[in-house]
Amino acid sequence: MANDIQVQKTVFSNTEFGRVVDTAFNTFKQPDLRGGLDPTVEFFKLYEDLYYVIDVTGETNSHEYLVRKSSELLNFDTVTEDIQPLLDEIAQLRQENLALNQQILDLETTV
Repeated sequence: MANDIQVQKTVFSNTEFGRVVDTAFNTFKQPDLRGGLDPTVEFFKLYEDLYYVIDVTGETNSHEYLVRKSSELLNFDTVTEDIQPLLDEIAQLRQENLALNQQILDLETTV
């Protein structure tokens, strides 16, 4: 048994072709907007490029905003509470050091 295949050919003129066939470029795959790069790497590259352009203070779009948002992850307030007693002790030791230096100076000038 022979299989008969019938081929039908349709010919269009140049003006008809443009109306019948879509000649716009199309793709079957959605474009990768990231360009294959890691978004975290891209973020830090942009941050380095924009470091001096970003406002220092402000509710949004500022270094202050970035610190505030990052502090939520880092428990920054807890770290500050842990450090404060040490800072207080340093201040006290500086005052004692100043008082002792004053005593040394007073003894040197009286002798």
